[in-house]
Amino acid sequence: MSGRRVLAAVGIGLAGELSALGLLATGGWLLLSASLRPPILLLSIAIGAVQLFSLLRGTARYAERLASHDLGLRMQAGLRGWLYRRLEHLVPAGLPGGDRGDLLARLVRDTEEAQDLVVRIAVPVLAAVVTWVAAVVTAAVLLPAAGAGILAAGVLAAAGTAVSVLLAGRSAAALPAARGDIGSWVHGALAAREELAALGAADWALAQLAARERALGARTRAAAAAVGFGRAACALAGGAGLAGVAWAGAAAVRSGRIGPVEFGVLVFLALGTAALLQGLPDAAGRLPVSRASLDRLAGIGRIPVPVTAAGPDRRPAGTGRTHRAPVVALRGAAACYPDGGGRLVFHGLDLELVPGRPVALAGPSGSGKTLAVYTLLRFADLAAGTLTIDGTDARDLSPERIRGLLAWSPEQPVLFPASLRANLRLGAPQATDGEMTELLGRFGLAPWLDRLERGLDTVLAPWGHPVSGGELLRLSLARAVLTGRPVLVLDEPTSHLDQATAGAVLEAVLEHARGRSVLWVTHRPAELALFPEVRHLRGGMT
Repeated sequence: MSGRRVLAAVGIGLAGELSALGLLATGGWLLLSASLRPPILLLSIAIGAVQLFSLLRGTARYAERLASHDLGLRMQAGLRGWLYRRLEHLVPAGLPGGDRGDLLARLVRDTEEAQDLVVRIAVPVLAAVVTWVAAVVTAAVLLPAAGAGILAAGVLAAAGTAVSVLLAGRSAAALPAARGDIGSWVHGALAAREELAALGAADWALAQLAARERALGARTRAAAAAVGFGRAACALAGGAGLAGVAWAGAAAVRSGRIGPVEFGVLVFLALGTAALLQGLPDAAGRLPVSRASLDRLAGIGRIPVPVTAAGPDRRPAGTGRTHRAPVVALRGAAACYPDGGGRLVFHGLDLELVPGRPVALAGPSGSGKTLAVYTLLRFADLAAGTLTIDGTDARDLSPERIRGLLAWSPEQPVLFPASLRANLRLGAPQATDGEMTELLGRFGLAPWLDRLERGLDTVLAPWGHPVSGGELLRLSLARAVLTGRPVLVLDEPTSHLDQATAGAVLEAVLEHARGRSVLWVTHRPAELALFPEVRHLRGGMT
């Protein structure tokens, strides 16, 4: 965020507030002076000033909205870009306790609230304070006692606003976390909707959500009540200031120190200042929420990155079909999950992926197969041992460069609500329709593809054509193979398939991947016979 943009927004906002105050004072002077029938030239000057302030007020307020929204959107884009980049380095293995609903709340709502620190708090408050100072000085020049009255009104309004912020403190600061909690429950309930319905627990889930909604409502009402107190305090402060200016001005008129016109200008200045102070509680009331949202975003930044890249290589390798297949090797590898308390999931793993020599990694559930895949993809770091790419330590290469060499089909793939063609082209933008159709046929999906009315243009789940578990795994497998990357890392790609289909898919992959390195993660003993090398993980042992 540029400091110049902030100063420009404050300056334009200040121009709008000063123009509004100047319009009020000049207009009051013009009305009162006209009743005394002064020379027309004098009135003409005042009329010109009123027209100028009217034009400046409208233009400045439009420009201030434009500048503030530009500043806010740029700040929001910067925060979300930073958050995306941060999450890229943390997921899937490095985000302990990460929840999709809460992450979505941080990405959407917290970034909006955090930008308010500048756009809806700093900019309007600074403009209001400077305008208030200008009103105090102007009133003091005409009548020192009136300047003191407007000064006192501002001090009292600031005190009331500060008290309202303190009253709102805990309730307002808890709002972002409460919204994130509701987002987590909504996401979880929607993801488990079939299970909740089957278990008859839908009412329980709704009751839990309703309880969280009530808690959020109570905090929102408490924060709103505190802001309401601030508004009342500012209204009383403005009224007291107006009364003080009127009392001092009336006394000055009686003593002949000022005339009736000057007295009217002072009253209008006090009125304008009272209206100006009314906006302070709304702006300051956002402070606890914005700070809490910023803290929640900063909390993502405080999570340690699960992988280290100590070398100078920071360039991604890119994707494509021209890379030579490297030798990827794990030696004496041991790893643990970031939130696992340091407990090793596996250790002593030796694994070498050589072009043309597919390797199978087998083991029971919980033995660490997926974590081993994460270490290859640099989603998780090794607790011991080494990972090398053609003899180069992986820590001397950027994670992006390593991932550019590997094509991964995860155990739980994700389809985007886009066309089948777009989903298959995620890692292979250059893939042709013929290549995609041929590969889907090799994986036994030709009849399924033929049943799709729009073929490759069919929009898939969650908002399109439903896809079964076996179809999803094979689509993910085709997506990985189509990338043409030299190393294929395939995690349980046949877990939802019958034995005959699984065998045909495995043979098709091995035939298609000749000359490439393949790591096939499986729990099926029947598939191991097709691999010249098999590594076993058993309860953390290799």
